[in-house]
Amino acid sequence: MFEFRFSSLLKALLLFTCILGGCEYLSRLDKLKAELAELKTRSDTVRETAELRRQEWNELKTAKGKLDQVEARMAETLRQRDILDIQDRKLTSEVKYWADSMAAAVENTRASAIGTVIPELRLPGRAALYNAKIFKITDDSISFLHEDGVANLHVKTDELPMEFVHKYDLGPKSIHAGLQRLIGELSPPAPSKPDASGKSVGM
Repeated sequence: MFEFRFSSLLKALLLFTCILGGCEYLSRLDKLKAELAELKTRSDTVRETAELRRQEWNELKTAKGKLDQVEARMAETLRQRDILDIQDRKLTSEVKYWADSMAAAVENTRASAIGTVIPELRLPGRAALYNAKIFKITDDSISFLHEDGVANLHVKTDELPMEFVHKYDLGPKSIHAGLQRLIGELSPPAPSKPDASGKSVGM
């Protein structure tokens, strides 16, 4: 009788132990399932984040490539500008030298003409001058001493014969005047400096 009760009690104890173990197993299983679901969610988030980072990296690489191209074009533009600046300075220097040489030649020609006597100087639209002696030449006129006094003949009023205009490079259409205008156009503007009030004033 005692053995029967002990056996029943042992079976009941084993059954109770199995039930407790099963409950604990199921509880752990549910916990593991929850952790697995959370890990899966985290994994999906990490994967999405990694994909976004990859796309951003590709966009950055593309932007960097475009920036490199822009910088290369800018460097080439600056190089070309430097070359053009050098050529411009060289051309301006040559034109100035040519203009100065021309001015010197014109001035020498005019200086050598001072004192020249023309026995009969026929003029358009007025009486001729006799024994006309050149005593002054400017950019647009020639002054003569002659038998009847002094005559100051101007290019702009067509008083001078064209041979004198061309020979001494006179008038606004002269080569020397044209070169001076060209030099003025080629020369850079004078730098400005602030006055007492702080405003910039041209030199």
